Amino acid sequence: MSKIDPSGLEHGRRGDKVYVVLNGKQIKKDPYRPTNPRSPDQQKHRAKLAFANRLSAQLADAVNLGFLRVAEETKKQTPRNAFVKANWDNGALCWNEETTAWELCPEHLLLSQGPRHIPSDITAEIDGNGLCITCSDTGLGNPYAVPDERLYVAVYLPDVPDVKLYTGPLRADCARCTLELPEEFCATHAAMHIYAWFQATSFHRSSGSRVQVRPDQASLSRYLGTFHC
Repeated sequence: MSKIDPSGLEHGRRGDKVYVVLNGKQIKKDPYRPTNPRSPDQQKHRAKLAFANRLSAQLADAVNLGFLRVAEETKKQTPRNAFVKANWDNGALCWNEETTAWELCPEHLLLSQGPRHIPSDITAEIDGNGLCITCSDTGLGNPYAVPDERLYVAVYLPDVPDVKLYTGPLRADCARCTLELPEEFCATHAAMHIYAWFQATSFHRSSGSRVQVRPDQASLSRYLGTFHC
């Protein structure tokens, strides 16, 4: 509905026209009609964004921790936004031409991001309902590793979907630890993607180094494999 100002000029929409005033002159124009292009490329992009957002919701317990510091430093992102950005073009989201749908490539998925060190030889194995994490080299010789960083392990069941986040030992004590899997996870016999990363617990400098350690700084997460109970 349009309105008339004291000078007799009209503002707003009346009928199928929009009335505006520009430089003191009355202008009548057609209303803006937003377009909603549905080209194959745009549909594919929208499907990718929807898939990434759904994934971030399913993995929220892990993502909100693993990307906490990244989000705090940018101040314009939530941890879930940072997760989507980190995994957008790294190969974690794969297009399946046969099903014309986006799928997860678990070996490329990142559940955390940051400068802390993650050893390359960290491994996982399933023994009954026990998840055994082995880290023969804790990485304490690396300038981006300190004894009081915490190990975190995430177990993701995409078919459920659900994620279990474990708070593990400190880096200095993480040569080997065993975590108990929920009974319902084992009962499903579904695929479990397992990831691990380290996250700082306090502020200080690395010993003999100028590298600063800030609370909640994380390492990149490492994919430890896909298992079944």
